[in-house]
Amino acid sequence: MEIGMLHSHVLVVTLFLLFLLFKTVLLLVNKKEFLTKIRTKLKMVDPILGVLMLATGGYLLSLYGSAAPTYLWVKLVLVLIIIPIGIVAFKKENKAMAVIALLLTFYIYGASEVGSLTFSKDESVAVSDDSPANNAAEVVIEGETTELVKNGKEIYLAECKKCHGEDGKKGLFKAPDLTQSQLDLSERVAWIKIGKGVMPAYENELSETEIEAVALYLDELK
Repeated sequence: MEIGMLHSHVLVVTLFLLFLLFKTVLLLVNKKEFLTKIRTKLKMVDPILGVLMLATGGYLLSLYGSAAPTYLWVKLVLVLIIIPIGIVAFKKENKAMAVIALLLTFYIYGASEVGSLTFSKDESVAVSDDSPANNAAEVVIEGETTELVKNGKEIYLAECKKCHGEDGKKGLFKAPDLTQSQLDLSERVAWIKIGKGVMPAYENELSETEIEAVALYLDELK
């Protein structure tokens, strides 16, 4: 269901962006009469797309719970700002407001695609040589490995399954396929602690042993 909702959200946002772009272009080139006809015939498109965008986005945001990354909250706030700006812009035929609404929409679309407000994006699953993960101390696993793997699985299913899936291949919010990960144990521990991209940090959510258990369990997905 989550994947379907994500695809629906992307589709709705894309349609909203294209419709906004179309109307803005008409306004900028002074095709006001044609714009009025379009707005009259399709007057329900904007509110429907707006509601669907908020509904699907809100649902996806709820999947994160308290661990939702900052950019998603910023995106939600911007959407709540864009919708009324767009309504006023085309009602009053205000070109500046229409352009602002369009630029903000492009911004949140781009930020969502890369999972960052500054458009910084990790290009690969593997970490660079100067990454904190490569500087992490070698993990020392204490206790029975079998018990750790069992505990790691329980934590994984509770905390990670919603994005990575039970088999590690779900890919929600562009989560990497864990079955193809080339990270070693210490690197996995480091990334679970500090987070990566839209993945939240678990350093303050899980104990050291729990993090190590999850990192160890990930080998079982390969």
